[in-house]
Amino acid sequence: MSVLPHGWTEATIDDLRAPSPNAITDGPYGSSLKTSHYCSEGARVIRLGNIGSREFLVNDVAYISQRYFKALAKHHVAPGDIIVAALGDPVGRACLAPPDLGPALVKADCFRVRTSSQVSAAFLMLWLNSDCARAAFSQSAHGMGRVRINLSDLRTTTIPVPPQAEQRRIVGKIDGLSTKSKLACDHLHHIPVLVEKYKQAILSAAFRGDLTAQWRAQHKLQLEYTVTEISGLATVVTGSTPPTKHKARFFGGSIPFFKPKDLDAGYHVLDARETLTEEGAAVSRALPQSSTLVTCIGATIGKTGFARVACCTNQQINGLVPDRALVLPEWLYWMVASPDFQRTILDNASATTLPIINKGRFERLLLPRPPLKEQREIVGRIERAFAWIERLAHEADNARKLIDQLDRAVLAKAFRGELVPQDPNDEPASVLVDRIRTERTAATAAERPITKAGSGKASVKSHPPINRRV
Repeated sequence: MSVLPHGWTEATIDDLRAPSPNAITDGPYGSSLKTSHYCSEGARVIRLGNIGSREFLVNDVAYISQRYFKALAKHHVAPGDIIVAALGDPVGRACLAPPDLGPALVKADCFRVRTSSQVSAAFLMLWLNSDCARAAFSQSAHGMGRVRINLSDLRTTTIPVPPQAEQRRIVGKIDGLSTKSKLACDHLHHIPVLVEKYKQAILSAAFRGDLTAQWRAQHKLQLEYTVTEISGLATVVTGSTPPTKHKARFFGGSIPFFKPKDLDAGYHVLDARETLTEEGAAVSRALPQSSTLVTCIGATIGKTGFARVACCTNQQINGLVPDRALVLPEWLYWMVASPDFQRTILDNASATTLPIINKGRFERLLLPRPPLKEQREIVGRIERAFAWIERLAHEADNARKLIDQLDRAVLAKAFRGELVPQDPNDEPASVLVDRIRTERTAATAAERPITKAGSGKASVKSHPPINRRV
């Protein structure tokens, strides 16, 4: 480690623990805690899913009965204890047990650290979430893929310790900065939802004719929308899957074979997870480029994509091949993808466990069709608006990443002694660590058995045995 700031010292996590020998522990293993011991209420079991970076997460709730809880006293968690992830991702992330936690214990994939009352648990928790800790743990982690650290690795990890007063100043400063960055992140996290709502609002306005109302007024045009069945605007082709027993003949060619999952690409459906040969495409029913693809069965009914290549689809998808004398392919896609038409699909689907709208009913669904000139204007306005919205979403995503980088930089600065000023009047951290060691030695001596004078044997208090079979 580099030269420490004035008044700082190095110590292991074990050096900073409370006097109890079980101040640092991991969760029960083996037969101590089984899935069959879980119940709907009782003492809480803290698992990996509860450990955020600095924040205790209330999801992933699990309980065991008070009977088993009492038998596993070594693993109990109290408010203010530090809970540390023994497994990635990332290994070593930590949070503080909240004040309203109630009876709880850690599971085998977590550690519990109880610090001396003379050490700021919040300070140690912040260090555990820093890049400094990540680097320290990466050197001692075990396993491939999802790595873990063991209890001895945690205990012997060395950390920089500032004076007690400076620990409090660092925690206060980081808390203040974190509040601001969290508020900014909360606002940024709402942007994807707002983006989707704005897109849907634009498509609804286009469907109703409101998107081009000013354009019509500027060109002195009237609202001339003709309500037409889908079959009057496009040829509807239901896809088909070639027989898989002839896989070599039908699959593995150069023609994309789209399934509902491939329609996630929306306006840019280009790549397929499977392909067909020319012979397979003949069986599946080929579709030309610029066809609109609509899922018409299952949980994703209504999902819509715009094929940028000639393709085929499976039987869950209807392909709409537009009559270009009446509609622009791009306009047809946007109207089918609009929330208004999506509701129409759902309203006309069969009310069964597996929703479905057959080809005949789908062809009779209605669309309001403007003249080609207005369709072209609608497409241009939608594309420009969506490009601007997606640029905004991309910038928000970049901003979230920058905030995360800023938080990490603040932590790094804190543990270099650069975040708050040092006070030469602060008691040196070396004195603090020595005092904690003395406190622990005294507590250990107090727990030793008392020997009666002249007996030569220790008189050990009798305690009722704890039944550890759970």
